[in-house]
Amino acid sequence: MPRYQLRDTTTGRLLAHDLADYCAAETAADRLGDSLEHGFAACGEGAGRIRLRLGIERITDGTAEIVGHHIMILGTKDTTDLPHAM
Repeated sequence: MPRYQLRDTTTGRLLAHDLADYCAAETAADRLGDSLEHGFAACGEGAGRIRLRLGIERITDGTAEIVGHHIMILGTKDTTDLPHAM
């Protein structure tokens, strides 16, 4: 049965492993982003537009295959809270 993992594609660092499925890998990526944003806020720092490139890998019989990408941009404002023009 395949397992999934999450890797920083810039550094090659493994960020999460032994995940049950693709959805679990996406959830791990979301948790990572939330954790980083929380850490920046706790230190009184803004993220300053940090871009993370994450690869989702499927591991089958010890062989890794990239099956998805997740690009996360931290430190940007969500424009959905801006007033809408009428």
